[in-house]
Amino acid sequence: MEAEFKRLVMRSPFQVRIEKPLREGDSTLLYPFDARIAWVAACYHRTSSRISWDLCSSEAVRLDPLYADLLPALSADDRLPGGEHLRFSVEVGSSTDFEAGPLQLRGVVKNAIVEALAPRGVAAEIDADSPDVVFVVRRAGLPEARRTVVGIDIGGGARHRRGARVAMGPAPLRETMAAQLVMLSRWDARTEPLVDPMAGGGTIPIEAVGLAVGAAIRKPQDLVFDHLAAFKDLPHDVPDLFPGTVPRILALDVDPSRIPAMVGNLRAVGLTGPSHEDSIVIAQQDLRTLKPESIERMLPASRGMKPGVFCFNPPYGVRMGGEDDKKLLALYSEMGRVFARFSGWRAACFVANPEFIEAFGHAPTMTKPATNAELRGAFLVYQF
Repeated sequence: MEAEFKRLVMRSPFQVRIEKPLREGDSTLLYPFDARIAWVAACYHRTSSRISWDLCSSEAVRLDPLYADLLPALSADDRLPGGEHLRFSVEVGSSTDFEAGPLQLRGVVKNAIVEALAPRGVAAEIDADSPDVVFVVRRAGLPEARRTVVGIDIGGGARHRRGARVAMGPAPLRETMAAQLVMLSRWDARTEPLVDPMAGGGTIPIEAVGLAVGAAIRKPQDLVFDHLAAFKDLPHDVPDLFPGTVPRILALDVDPSRIPAMVGNLRAVGLTGPSHEDSIVIAQQDLRTLKPESIERMLPASRGMKPGVFCFNPPYGVRMGGEDDKKLLALYSEMGRVFARFSGWRAACFVANPEFIEAFGHAPTMTKPATNAELRGAFLVYQF
């Protein structure tokens, strides 16, 4: 997340220096607030799960003390949205160490927000379906110093819901996970081709292109910016931040029935047509028959480039219709033999089958635990 963010801020329309973030556990980065930096994150950052602007926190673990802390803090906060009428919702993250259920926690935060806005002449009401502003609540901090944090969602909700995937395969990889996978592969779009040999709905190729050209995933007018004074003078346009980059991507799948879904998803994000015919090539191909010369034949624009990167999401044997375990392990083994033909190439994948590494037959150079839609697994990176 941090590496992607640095890259985006450097190419943003702002001359701003980004501070080193604080780390809160393994999955949260805390940056000092700057509306320009927040604008870049909300519009462009692809690997984050959610982006929020923290307002206040409390060490309370019961409802009444929490309300007593939140009300004065929110009442004195000039960052809250204004206007005569505000529709809002409250979303609660994991709160198992709070001494009340998530519905009760949501209710207390809602009441504190309504009471804090009333003296300002803002009539605030809950609207879960079409809120102007979403407030987010999370439990944060180290085990010995936990706190309840209330903030404003400025990133347009859960970031894996891009809104552009019109068709999905039986076990899709979340868009945020696909972007993280591409980043962990250290793919250089200027000098290396990228191949997804099991592309399915095309999620990995789509995220790879977005990362390569610095494409926005949210527009300012679709976010909360119009309701927050801190963002009022910031741009409304979100051009590609790396418009000169032309990625070379090959999206393959053995199943011909997946090709229309892949094309539909690429079309939905504007990645089909003459302007992209050299950038993304789609083909039906069995991974087990891949050779370096076949990639050059299907992706001629990759000739003369450095050895490339495989990014893929193999079947796990979970939620895939109960594949025979022996066949699945045999597939992993064949994949390992195929990739060994590609000297100098790297491979990156997300796998939720603990037998993959042994069957694949190669030792990963990096292993990073991760979860895809409640399915625990790991990112793996290999060098051949």
